[in-house]
Amino acid sequence: MLKSWSHDDPSSDCCHWKRVKCSDATTGGHVVHLSLDELIPASYELENQSLNLSLFHSFPRLQNLKLSFNKFSDLFDPINVLTGMPMLQELDLSNNGFTDFDKLGVMLPLSLHVLNLANNQLPSTPKGYLKICALMNLRELDLSSNALTNTPYCLANLSRLRTLDLRKQNQWRLVFLCTCSLANHTRLTVFKLSTKLGTIQTQAKSSWLPPFQLKILKLKKFNLGSTIPCFLAHQHDLRSIHITYSQLKGAFPVWLVQNNTRLAAIRLTNNLLTELRLPSRLVHGLNFLDVSCNRIYGSLPEDIGIVFPHLTYMNFSSNHNHGTIPSSMGEMKSLEFLDMSSNYLYGQLPKTLEQGLLNSKSLRLLDISDNSFSGTLPYWIDKISGLSFLLMRGNKLKGQVPHQLQNLQLSVVDMSHNSFSGSIPRNFNVSSLRELRLHSNEFMGSVPSYLFKAKGLQVLDWRHNRISGMILNTIGKTSDLGVLLLGNNSFQTHIPENICQLSNVGLLDLSHNKFKGAIPSCFGKMSFGYNAIINPYDYSVGFSSFQRWLYPSALYLVDTQLELGLQSTPATTVNFLSKSRYETYQGDILRYMYGLDLSSNQLSGEIPVEVWDLKNIISLNFSSNCLIGSIPDSISNLKNLESLDLSNNKLHGNIPPQLADLNNLGYFNVSYNDLSGEIPFKAHLVTFEATSYIGNDQLCGLPTNKSCKISKDFEKQFKEEEEEEEEDDGLIDMVWFYWTSGGVFISTSLVLFASLFIDSRWSREWFYRVDLFIHRVQSFKGPVQLIP
Repeated sequence: MLKSWSHDDPSSDCCHWKRVKCSDATTGGHVVHLSLDELIPASYELENQSLNLSLFHSFPRLQNLKLSFNKFSDLFDPINVLTGMPMLQELDLSNNGFTDFDKLGVMLPLSLHVLNLANNQLPSTPKGYLKICALMNLRELDLSSNALTNTPYCLANLSRLRTLDLRKQNQWRLVFLCTCSLANHTRLTVFKLSTKLGTIQTQAKSSWLPPFQLKILKLKKFNLGSTIPCFLAHQHDLRSIHITYSQLKGAFPVWLVQNNTRLAAIRLTNNLLTELRLPSRLVHGLNFLDVSCNRIYGSLPEDIGIVFPHLTYMNFSSNHNHGTIPSSMGEMKSLEFLDMSSNYLYGQLPKTLEQGLLNSKSLRLLDISDNSFSGTLPYWIDKISGLSFLLMRGNKLKGQVPHQLQNLQLSVVDMSHNSFSGSIPRNFNVSSLRELRLHSNEFMGSVPSYLFKAKGLQVLDWRHNRISGMILNTIGKTSDLGVLLLGNNSFQTHIPENICQLSNVGLLDLSHNKFKGAIPSCFGKMSFGYNAIINPYDYSVGFSSFQRWLYPSALYLVDTQLELGLQSTPATTVNFLSKSRYETYQGDILRYMYGLDLSSNQLSGEIPVEVWDLKNIISLNFSSNCLIGSIPDSISNLKNLESLDLSNNKLHGNIPPQLADLNNLGYFNVSYNDLSGEIPFKAHLVTFEATSYIGNDQLCGLPTNKSCKISKDFEKQFKEEEEEEEEDDGLIDMVWFYWTSGGVFISTSLVLFASLFIDSRWSREWFYRVDLFIHRVQSFKGPVQLIP
């Protein structure tokens, strides 16, 4: 990482090495700046190491030392190197693993102007605080993201302090905003305080007059007694104010705008404000306004565009606003980000730009989702040439998508849950397109083939429409598509083999169509966890205009620069059926969610053996088809499987006992098949109820009520009886023959004798025939001779 640091060249000057700065040659050319941050690579073996500070004994003139992001857990200073650096003014030990506040405090030189200890695990200790409070020359102190629980009174000693950052502590107990802790901070300009757990309880005197004029104030999870701190009424030089998650009630603080004419940013999100009231007869230079996630009722102020014509960012989403869009918003010609989603706004979008809404050609994000806007999408939309994010989900918009939309280089388009109709636009500009969501509309026709050639397209969601025809005939091998959702449409073809060229797909939904034929065996070659490159992180919209008022600081004021100078849009969100319910996967979790849903089609044949090689897949749903064959033992390869649904098919054979080895399996359903044998009710499978197996008459054992012992005994008895019947078939026939023959003989004899004893024509005829027969026999033989 430091290849320029070499002793091979005797003439090499260390002052020319990377991360090294030296003083002017006229003053000796001493090393004055060392940037040794992020030297240790991301390796668990190198975590929690101790740094020997004696390595720096050769740099007595050092003024700036950065050791951040190195995972050090301790510092070892046997010869008091740091305290022996009288010129050291800036020390950055942030983003390590320090836990001993007392030991660390002893090493700090009194010459420090800037101290950054953010993102460690330093606790509140009296000795540690005393050492910090002894640094009388401190101008900037960052203790954010540690384990502090209270603010020390001794901070009042740091009278030169300009920046104090105490944000993101594990849990504050009590913070005093009064003369006792901040009375001497006449130069305080930046103050930040927040907690990770719970809320910060405060005690502030209503009559307290602060001795400072803040430029930046940030309070988060602060219990302020439902009102904005009174000391803010005496602030007249604020540039940025953030008070979030602090239960503020009532109307928007008009006086805050009136008193601070150079105020550039206001963020009062996640509070309980109920009214957006604006100052009258005032044109303010505010650039950033965020009052989202409150309880603001009523219509938007009609003069909002007149009072704040210079707004670049405006967010009043997730409130209770109703009515139409004020026409004065057309005065916001610099607007780049507008989010009015999740309100009760209604009416049609203006037909022309002159009617208001947006007269800004610089707009990059427009979000009107989850309102009640109606009518059609206006044709002037393409006039906003810089538009990248067009979000209009969950309205009552209808009609065809205007072809003018193709003129925009859009990154994200979400038109889902409306009533748009007609065919899908054939000429979207896909050069920058990353997400296209047309879910739950009335689109029909075929899928435009050009979309699968778009290299940057990652999310395609067209579920719940009337799309039909052939799909995926022109898939490009360079496609980065990571999410393809085409469920609940009207496809009636075979699933084409070239779908497998989408090598980066992590979530694939083709359910509730009429796909027929066999499942392509090439599914086993798709990524589903191997190469999926879906980028779930927020897309950022930059605002260069904010940099002009940022307070110059040696500390990296990341929250101000990123939250205002680089505003993030909502993270990528995908709903996918898993465990018999739709789950929402958002942001980074999408990197670890892989699923295949082919349910409710007309697929037939056996499940390809290659499917059981998808080792990283998490959700697999083949239910409600006509699949045959058995469940193979190789199902044990799916170690990460959490949801498996094979119900309502024609599968037969036993349930393999290897299924019990899938420890992550949380949902399992093989109901209504032709499976047989004993259920392997062991290990993780004991968590599934009988409903997972219902409709398989030949399955037995727990959790069903059918005993495998009774079933086996009955089967054994039936088999033995069959064998006995086969052996005794001949004997049984002979006995039956004898009895039948005897019965016939006796019956015939009885009938004959009965007929002879009755004086009838038949008996006389019978005796006549017998006499005649005897006479003829005697005549043939001659006289009978008697022998004595």
